[in-house]
Amino acid sequence: MTPGVPEAEVLLTVDGAVATLTLNRPAAMNAMGRRFAEGLEQALRDLRARPGVRAVVVTGAGERAFSVGGDIKERGAMTLEERWSHALRLGRCFDELEALAVPVIAAINGYALGGGMELAVACDIRLASDRAEVGLTEVRIGVFPGAGGPARLTRLVGKGVAKLVLLSGRRFPARQAAELGLVDLVVPHAELATAARALADEIAANGPLAVQAVKRLVNACYEADLVSCLELARALRQPLDHTEDMREGVRAFEERRPPRFQGR
Repeated sequence: MTPGVPEAEVLLTVDGAVATLTLNRPAAMNAMGRRFAEGLEQALRDLRARPGVRAVVVTGAGERAFSVGGDIKERGAMTLEERWSHALRLGRCFDELEALAVPVIAAINGYALGGGMELAVACDIRLASDRAEVGLTEVRIGVFPGAGGPARLTRLVGKGVAKLVLLSGRRFPARQAAELGLVDLVVPHAELATAARALADEIAANGPLAVQAVKRLVNACYEADLVSCLELARALRQPLDHTEDMREGVRAFEERRPPRFQGR
């Protein structure tokens, strides 16, 4: 860190085939102000320039929060137009995160509220610490989430649970959140980082072309009719039979060794 220059509020680190995005404003429970939005935009640009990355983990700095969402103090100093512009800016970042070709894992290490939960539901998989609490609480201040959360949540958990979450504004402890489908796995707090990295490594060890194709297919199946989904599945699946990765996977299976996928 350069003296006199504030540390970035979103950090990107890459270790092997796994990238980690750390929401880095722990003193403010990783609240999402303007500098946060700038940092997330830059981190996503940097991430797109890393073709060797095969999986991404998103987590929060500190022990208390993944992110509590918008910075209420900063929001109070904004005009109405600036507030909406900021929400749209964050929404575009979440859209971009969701659209990454590689899988994205949210490692929810504490509170994931408001925009923090909107970010989490834009990820492909959600792991939560047993200390985590999640919720879309905006109705309690007279609005609803403006960065894509309601639409994504409804697709994720269905209308009934989505309405429970959105209309009540409740916070849900990790175990209850898992029962409702808001998170996928709950692990002991001390094991969260290890579990998220292990899952990312497991995904990254698989054939990258197949992983990216099946992520695209699953996402599309939420948006199209069954016939269209089956047609897309065939269009994505057939070319994989002609890849070097497929041949390497078969050889490795026959030779009883881990495959060495090259993404081609």
